[in-house]
Amino acid sequence: MGAHGIKARDSICGICQCRIKENTLFANLSEDELDLFKDVVTTSFHRKKEVIFMEGDECRGLYVVRMGRVKIVRTSKDGKEQIIKILSAGDLLGLEVFYDGKTYGNNAVAMEDSDLCFVKKGDFFRMMEKEPHIASKLVRALGRELHHAYERIGNLGLMNAKEKLAHLLYTLAKEYGVPDTRGVRLNLTFSRLEIAELLGITQETSIRLLKGFKEAGVLSIKRKEIVIASMDRLAEIGGLG
Repeated sequence: MGAHGIKARDSICGICQCRIKENTLFANLSEDELDLFKDVVTTSFHRKKEVIFMEGDECRGLYVVRMGRVKIVRTSKDGKEQIIKILSAGDLLGLEVFYDGKTYGNNAVAMEDSDLCFVKKGDFFRMMEKEPHIASKLVRALGRELHHAYERIGNLGLMNAKEKLAHLLYTLAKEYGVPDTRGVRLNLTFSRLEIAELLGITQETSIRLLKGFKEAGVLSIKRKEIVIASMDRLAEIGGLG
C-alpha cells in the first residue's frame, strides 16, 4: 500500500476487534461474519496532515478509520476548501466503492496521526459474492446510512449560519463531549478555519458567531478548546430543542 504516501504494515488487522463493529454499515454483522474479512484487510498508518487519497485518484478500495481522525475535503475551482465530513474511529471513507466509482470524489486528509484499515475493491466484492447473506445486511445498512445523510443535509439546508454552527457544536458535543466542571468539553480541537470549512461559511463569520455564543454564555473558548456551558440553549438555537 505504497500509493499516496501510505506506509504499509505487514500486520493483518484483527477487524472483529476494532471499532468497525460500531459503524452503522457493519453493526449487524456477527463476530464470525466480521472474522471473514480478516484475510482481505490490511492496515496503514498516516501522519497528521498526510493525504490519504486525492480527488481523481483511482478508487482502489474502502477504508475504515481504526484510530485517529480524517477529514473529507472538497476543493472548488477557485481553490476554496470545504470540509465535507470529519471521520473518527469506526467511520468509512471511499464510499465510491459501492457505486463502482472509478476515482475518489474528494480529498481525504489525516487530521491527526491515524491508523486505517483497507479492503481492496476486488476483494470486497468477491467477499460479497461469496457470502450473499453479508451483502444483504450491508445493502440494508447502507440504505439506512444514506437516509440519515439525506435527512441531515435537508435539515442543514434550511438553516442560517448561526443555526448551522449551533447544530454542529451540539452534534459534536454529543458525540465527542466529555463532562467538565464548566459544562461539556469537546474532546477534540478545531481551528476557526476548520469550523468555517465544515459549515461552508467564511472564517470571519465563524469567528463572529463563536464570539456571539461566548458573549451569550452558551460556550467558552480557550485557544482551540471549546466548552459548551449550555447544551439546552445550543440545542434550541440549532433547532434540536
